Amino acid sequence: MRDPLTNCSHNKVYKNLMEFTQNGENFCKQVTAVLQQRSNLEISYAKGLQKLAMKLSKVLHSTKKNCLTIAWNWASEGMKSSADLHQKLGKAIQLEAIKPTYQVLSAQEKKRKALDNEVKKTADLVISNWNQQIKAKKKLMVSTKKHEALFHLVENSKQSVTKKEKQKLLNKLKKSTEKLAKEEENYYQKNLAGYSTRLKWEKTLENCYQSILELEKERIQLLCNNLNQYNQHISVFGQTLTTCHTQIHCAISKIDAEKDIQSLLEETAISSTETKSEFLLTDYFEEDPNNAMDKERQKSSIKSKLLRLQRDIEKASKDKEGLERMLNAYSSNSSFSDGKSQKDTAALMDETNLKLDLLQANSYKLSSVLAELEQRPKPPHPCSTCIFKWKEKEQTHSYVKISRPFMMKRLENVMSKASSGGQSNPSSSSLASDVAQLSNGLCKALYSFQAREEDELNLEKGDIVAIHEKKGEGWWFGSLNGKKGHFPAAYVEELTSNTGNTATQP
Repeated sequence: MRDPLTNCSHNKVYKNLMEFTQNGENFCKQVTAVLQQRSNLEISYAKGLQKLAMKLSKVLHSTKKNCLTIAWNWASEGMKSSADLHQKLGKAIQLEAIKPTYQVLSAQEKKRKALDNEVKKTADLVISNWNQQIKAKKKLMVSTKKHEALFHLVENSKQSVTKKEKQKLLNKLKKSTEKLAKEEENYYQKNLAGYSTRLKWEKTLENCYQSILELEKERIQLLCNNLNQYNQHISVFGQTLTTCHTQIHCAISKIDAEKDIQSLLEETAISSTETKSEFLLTDYFEEDPNNAMDKERQKSSIKSKLLRLQRDIEKASKDKEGLERMLNAYSSNSSFSDGKSQKDTAALMDETNLKLDLLQANSYKLSSVLAELEQRPKPPHPCSTCIFKWKEKEQTHSYVKISRPFMMKRLENVMSKASSGGQSNPSSSSLASDVAQLSNGLCKALYSFQAREEDELNLEKGDIVAIHEKKGEGWWFGSLNGKKGHFPAAYVEELTSNTGNTATQP
């Protein structure tokens, strides 16, 4: 049977709108699913980054505070800030986009089902009326044919039938006429009802069409709002990351390796600048008082060893005198050498002094044994209290304790000598060259800054700061509310002369 609604333009427009709406709903669900995955990734990444920040913070907490650790502490704080941002972004996506979207989609689905049911209900009425009209028409046609046959029968049999039979035919024709009138009226009313049901269906389609358009507008506006909020969060996200980057950059610019080394020297320094080092001395068979050698042979052997030591001592003493003259020349005129030559000469002097001390200790020990063999007093010597012995199995060993300059102290002395010898500090010289003096200069704080050191200024957005010096590496020196200190140049905007005249001097 023919469907009266298939080729209807109203029905086609409505079907196209429903198909478009379905595609739009699918798109909305897919976008929301992507946002859900983004939210999960942000929260998961935030947890991992937070763990790393805590790990780095723990390492820094157990390390001596210096310029380098302060800079790395900013990196740790940057990780914490980034983790907080990622977590906030993930939760914001869930609360501001995913949850509202699912709520709207659920409500819209219920509304569309109600609208579809209403359209289907009125469409069923149109189709039902259509079928009823076809059925009533068919019935009316059959009844009309029968009535016409009966009418012709009555007309043709008027002369050939009895009066009684004629009356019966007339009564039958009357009933047929009444029945035909009813069926014709029923068919007519159903035909009229077809117009009303059709108009009702078209009106329902029009109303549902407008309602679905409103739902579609609501869905599009929802996606637009979600994208706008997402963009705002990303914008703040980027600004905060830039601020963290600026803070780390400023902290890096304040790293002073020499200052950290000096702090390390002070931290690792011991109470005494010198320490005792142990050195083995030569032990000979002739020195053993219980050996079987003849005493004269013992004396002769020891004397020959003493002569050799004396020659070496004289040579080491001459070397020492030559090195002392060289160091004095370096000290009086720095143009004679560079820092490396001074350092190498100082190392040779330290080596010669140690060699001389060991030779003298060995000479004193042999001289003491010789004095005992010759039955005379032991010769006096400064190292007499520094020579010790210990037994190990069947052998006796001798060693001497010699005062040695502490290693870090020697390094410090070498650095100070090199500096006094005309070597400039590269970071200091470059810093000095970057300093520019400004008078009555003003700048305006673009961001808030929390001071980490005593010589830094706290800034609030909008503060007007007086500039005293523009220092290199991204830091300026100025005053605010009567307090002077350093502040990051990236956090402020320098005011022009016209603007500065209208601003209030801090």
